[in-house]
Amino acid sequence: MAVFPLFQPVLKVNFMVTMWDTPDSNGGGLEGALSTVGSAVLSAATQFVLGGFKSVEGLDASNTLTTYHQGGQNDSELHFFDRASYARIVLQRGVTFNTDLWDWQHQVITGKRKTRKSGTIVLMDTRKLYEVPGLGASLPGMAFPVASWTFHNALPAKLAGPKLDATEGAGAGAVAIEALELHAEKIERVSLALIPGVADLNSVLSGLVGLAGGAALAGASAGATAIAGGF
Repeated sequence: MAVFPLFQPVLKVNFMVTMWDTPDSNGGGLEGALSTVGSAVLSAATQFVLGGFKSVEGLDASNTLTTYHQGGQNDSELHFFDRASYARIVLQRGVTFNTDLWDWQHQVITGKRKTRKSGTIVLMDTRKLYEVPGLGASLPGMAFPVASWTFHNALPAKLAGPKLDATEGAGAGAVAIEALELHAEKIERVSLALIPGVADLNSVLSGLVGLAGGAALAGASAGATAIAGGF
C-alpha cells in the first residue's frame, strides 16, 4: 500500500502561489470577508497572479499578550491575549517578461483604487499520485496538496529588482531574482477541504486508505483465526 503524503512530512520544494484582487478592497477592514476564492471567481474584473516562485517567507503569526500581576499573588503572573500581528510575506522569483507584480505596485501608488490582493500558498508532495508514460511534464492533480496558507487584503510593502553583476557568470546562482514584500491583514493555515477540488480528492484517498486498512485488518483477523484453530 502506498503511503500518502498527509501522513508524513514532505519536502519544502514543491509549492504554488495564487493571488487575486480582493473584491471591493479599496477600504480594507470589514471587506476582508469578501476575500475568498469563490467571491474572486465571481468577479469578472478579478486579476489573477499564478506563480512559480523561487521561495516564500513570512508565513508567521505572532500574538501580543498583556501581563497582569494580581495583588497578593507574587509567585506567578497572568497573561491575556491582546491582538495578533503578521509578518511581511516575501515572494522571490526569477525575472521574466511578466510584469504583473510591478503593474500591481504601479496601480497602488498611482491609481485611485488601492487594489488589495488575497492569496493562497499550497505546499504539495514531491511524489506523484500517478504517472503518464512518455510525458515529461506534470499535469494538474499529479501532486497531492498537503498544506495551504491564505493571506487576506495585502498591499505591496516593497518590490525589489535584481542585483545585476556582469561578473557572476552562468549557473543557478546567476539567475536574476526579483522580490515582493507584501503586508496582509491576516495569515491563516486553512483546511485542505476549503480548496476547490481537493476535498473530493481527499475523500477518495481516505477511502482508499480505509479500504486498504480494512483489508489488512481482515487479513490479520483471518491469520489469527487460523493460528487459533491450529492450537
